[in-house]
Amino acid sequence: MKIPSIAGQAGLALALMLGAPALAQSGPAQSGPSPTAPRATMIDRLINSPFVQNWYTWGLTPNPTPRDAQGVTGGKALTIDVQKAGDPWSVGAVMTNSGAIKTGDVLLLGVWVRADRLPEGQTETRMATMILEGETEPKVTLAQASDVAVGPQWKMIYASGVAAKDFAPGESKIILQMGQAVHRLELGPALLFNFGPDYDRSRLPQNP
Repeated sequence: MKIPSIAGQAGLALALMLGAPALAQSGPAQSGPSPTAPRATMIDRLINSPFVQNWYTWGLTPNPTPRDAQGVTGGKALTIDVQKAGDPWSVGAVMTNSGAIKTGDVLLLGVWVRADRLPEGQTETRMATMILEGETEPKVTLAQASDVAVGPQWKMIYASGVAAKDFAPGESKIILQMGQAVHRLELGPALLFNFGPDYDRSRLPQNP
């Protein structure tokens, strides 16, 4: 498997900024470093390996593999073809977070997604659950969004939160639940950003 370059990761970070103009111009948090300190860029804040080949799915036969896709950062997508409506958790995807998280860190998760086939008679579908949580019991939720609208065009959907404890690399994961409707979704990269402690969450993008 070809490992994407740092330049490729920077492109993903740039794509998130384009999807969230408020972030593109954001400086340090109000309690952040002095004006003479270097300003952290979005690529500096990216803590996971966001690429499509890092998604693992359940509830699908056969398991999908990444394919070429136009209009999404990285040019690859994973097709989630739900052919029978059930519980949201009956079909899903998971990606392990390879970055470290400390107590109090402000986190932003962004996932590229589009609907390739909508439920019959509808103009949009939904991402039932999008969550970042710890691997070990008891489960700790770090960021979560529910019932997010998804249409035919590629879009970034978001979840944010504040870490209640430390997590080493590999101890947290991104989970999507999509089994509640007959639809076909395409997943692109999932980007996880760490803004450190005391960042103003009102400055982060939110779902419409």
